[in-house]
Amino acid sequence: MVLLIGGASLVMAARDIHHANGFPAFWARFRSAVISRDKKGVAALSRFPIGMSNDVPAISNGRDLSRRFAEVFDQDANAAACFARTEPTADTESSDRYAISCQSNADNFVAYEFERTPQGWRFVHRQFPTKCGCR
Repeated sequence: MVLLIGGASLVMAARDIHHANGFPAFWARFRSAVISRDKKGVAALSRFPIGMSNDVPAISNGRDLSRRFAEVFDQDANAAACFARTEPTADTESSDRYAISCQSNADNFVAYEFERTPQGWRFVHRQFPTKCGCR
């Protein structure tokens, strides 16, 4: 019984830290902006340059993100649908990072990474493909 109470306390403490770090509020705004295709809203919640994988040029600024929005959020995976049903997970090595993985059409995953910056939480990187076994 003591283990159960101790385990429940650890879960509650982790949940409190998660909420105290401001990520849930950021995620609600970012998810809403992607789902509603609010390009300016997504840009305001991003740190530039946004890293891209596989030798794809980074997203340099808000205009570049607006122009390449479909490449970032529609190509390889439907980010809006994924974000509506999946929550990001905290990085196991850094409390300043979260990621969400969305299944692609080819049994791979597209990972979107977020980082706490001096300006608050920001979208910082898109990784594809990855076979991470994540959510």
